[in-house]
Amino acid sequence: MPEEEVMQDVEGVVGEEEEKEESKILNLKVLAVIREAQQKHGLRHADYQRYRGYCSRRIRRLRKAMGLIQGEKKKFNKKDVTESLLKDAKHLHIPLVTAERAWAYYMQLKFEANAEPRKKFHMINRLRKARKYAEQLDAICADSSLVDARTKLETKAYHCWLTGTLYFETSRWAEAQGMLTQAKTIYDSLSQAVGEEEGSLFKQKMDEITPSLRYCAYNIGDTSAKEDLISMRGGTVGMELDTLISQTREQQAATLQDVEWRGRKMAVKQEKVRIFLLSYQESDEELTKARDSGAKLAVYEDLLLQCKDALQALREDLVEDPEFRTRQQQSSGKVGSQHFLYTYLQYTRHSITLSRNSVLLESMRAQLEGREKPTDGKKIVKPQDVVRMYENIIQSLNEITTLAGLEEDETMKQSNQLKITYYRAFRSFYMAKAFIFAQKWAEAMAIFQKTQEYISKTKTDKSLEKDQVQLLAVLEKLVEENQFVAHANSILETEEITDKVAELDVNTKVPLIDRLDQYYEDPDVAKGKSALVHFPPEFESIPCKPLFFDLAINHLEMPALESKIGGQEDGQKAGLGGWLFGWGNK
Repeated sequence: MPEEEVMQDVEGVVGEEEEKEESKILNLKVLAVIREAQQKHGLRHADYQRYRGYCSRRIRRLRKAMGLIQGEKKKFNKKDVTESLLKDAKHLHIPLVTAERAWAYYMQLKFEANAEPRKKFHMINRLRKARKYAEQLDAICADSSLVDARTKLETKAYHCWLTGTLYFETSRWAEAQGMLTQAKTIYDSLSQAVGEEEGSLFKQKMDEITPSLRYCAYNIGDTSAKEDLISMRGGTVGMELDTLISQTREQQAATLQDVEWRGRKMAVKQEKVRIFLLSYQESDEELTKARDSGAKLAVYEDLLLQCKDALQALREDLVEDPEFRTRQQQSSGKVGSQHFLYTYLQYTRHSITLSRNSVLLESMRAQLEGREKPTDGKKIVKPQDVVRMYENIIQSLNEITTLAGLEEDETMKQSNQLKITYYRAFRSFYMAKAFIFAQKWAEAMAIFQKTQEYISKTKTDKSLEKDQVQLLAVLEKLVEENQFVAHANSILETEEITDKVAELDVNTKVPLIDRLDQYYEDPDVAKGKSALVHFPPEFESIPCKPLFFDLAINHLEMPALESKIGGQEDGQKAGLGGWLFGWGNK
């Protein structure tokens, strides 16, 4: 349908709706009906099977209500909706819901075809059936005088969209572009003719069609379309674009047969590895087009997922290699070509992780320094968080030198050691910042000195990149500033302690025990806070206690006492005398 005819039809939409003719005019808001049913019956959670079941039940109820039941006992009698049968708007619902049921089945099979490629043929057949019923609905409305202009336009756009989708799936790019452009033109015209609320539905549909149009242009040969596709990544249609771009890469990946790294050429046999390497080669252009850090992080996350799949696919093949198993167990031995490719993928994963962490660190440092406001709903960045991020980077760099085939690479080791020292300088700086936040000035000053040592080791190396040299110069200034701050605060803290000690209220009153002969009114006595004695008592010097040892008794001879005791009867002895008698005779 030409664009002039579309605009003419649209201009008459509002007028026809306001006029009330004697005959009943049928109206069907196709997009609104479809969107409401989809949101209520499963598509809010991408449950296409549930939506397909709803469409089947809806068709059965509609046919029963309209008297168009096709099954009579065991015989099938087909009853299509035609212009002669058209009496109610519900008649138009039958082909519309039938087309939606076939489309829902197509979408369900599209997801399942990723694991079962044979379902792709069934998927295309379902889409053809959906297009057939959409074409039937368009033909009924276009030839009928009982249908208003808006319904004719909406059914025409719906038919064009499904036809364009069919051509898109079968790689007929020129036909798909023509039909999708026609559908977008109709929706654009309708969005201008209706109110704002209904117009938003048409604009959403246009946004869904736009990526497919650009992809068609890209495949037809329009080189500018590739930049449009890349610039749209990270938006609301990012997932669909990722799928389309990955399909293109699958077609190009067949040309990637080998890769060269560290003086060794390795054959690339696995499809997933080829796709990842192709994506990695094109990532520089995507990162250049990225608008902000969020878009860059999306590119890095996508690369890491692809790298993970490539490593898994390659490892499954390497497990059967006895040399690989021996190398994994003993950490020594020959590293084959495919094993070295595995090492290259691991190195690439570490490099991507390092780049992603650098982007995250830039955002975290900006928030910490006040150059950027924290995002709502996310925790505030602290120096400890930055320290942990640098720890992860240093650990990743340490792991690189332990990869198979790189143990003897001195150039790699030196380069890695320089990077580790570089990142250690930043890590120690933010460790000192954490101590400043905790008001531990002495510890902060000590770590700032360690930071200066790392900076002096690193900045003299000529292999540093220009950006890294500039960052080190900025870091050196920050260390000097913060070191002065820590030193000044440590001095102030010492003075404050001295002042507090001087201001302590020491009780210098004479205790009561020293002024018993004086009397005056002491208000503290009533409060129970009077000084009665010295407490704690003062130390006093005292003489040592003498020690006596009775040594002379051992040399004495006791006198005899029998004459003083007197005579006693035989067999009787005085208790004391008897005891002393024995002692005296000794």
